Amino acid sequence: MDNIIIHFKGEEEFVKRMLAIIERVSHQQNFYLSEFLSPYHQSIVQSLIGRYPDVKVEFNGGIIDAEMKRCVIVPQYFEITPEDFDLCVFEIVYPSKFEKLKHSDILGALMSLGVKREKFGDIVISDGTYFACDNQIARILAMDFNSVRHTKVRLKETKEEIKPHIDYQIKTFFVRSFRLDVILSTFYHLSRSEVNRYIQAGFVKVNHKEVVENNFLCNNNDVISFKRHGRVKLVDAKRTTKQGNYVVEGYFYK
Repeated sequence: MDNIIIHFKGEEEFVKRMLAIIERVSHQQNFYLSEFLSPYHQSIVQSLIGRYPDVKVEFNGGIIDAEMKRCVIVPQYFEITPEDFDLCVFEIVYPSKFEKLKHSDILGALMSLGVKREKFGDIVISDGTYFACDNQIARILAMDFNSVRHTKVRLKETKEEIKPHIDYQIKTFFVRSFRLDVILSTFYHLSRSEVNRYIQAGFVKVNHKEVVENNFLCNNNDVISFKRHGRVKLVDAKRTTKQGNYVVEGYFYK
């Protein structure tokens, strides 16, 4: 087990817990349903499952192309259905002609009710405003989730397939390297020393994994989450300037 754990620095407790769960499913032939997991934690589970040929895993976030998903771990012969994920998808109904709620507004309202982050999944703002949650807390939310910021809202359960529409603001930059501190300093017009303090304080995640190394090398299509600044996808334009700088694009999430 120790040989596996060393490959997931910083996630040792999560790996130990998931290995114990997978082994229990394998030996006792039972069923396991997780809370909502980030894409990084999903990738860890997928890696661990590969060591157990008699066990399988499936993921579902209740929303098409969801980032946050629950996983079901079962013996290979078990047939998994959507109902096994025990999900509820709510539409947030409010007078959107007069007020526009943001992702952070909804996240804050849910957290203020004492709902743990692992109990709800993606928050989607497209033609409507939606979020997925654990069905076990759906009834409580339907009663208690009645305002966001200063706006009165109500929740309506939906069975429709919800697909997020993601808007980006695209900007072009020239960078000397793909180091994380260089990328953030350039994208957000901050000094390298300021960026380094943010990174070391745990304000930055790359592909949903916290990164505290200033010299971490980013790759094409990496998604960087910068606390209090937003999220951006790094796109390598595969070009260089005469001065030897790389041409990159930042797809800033709106």
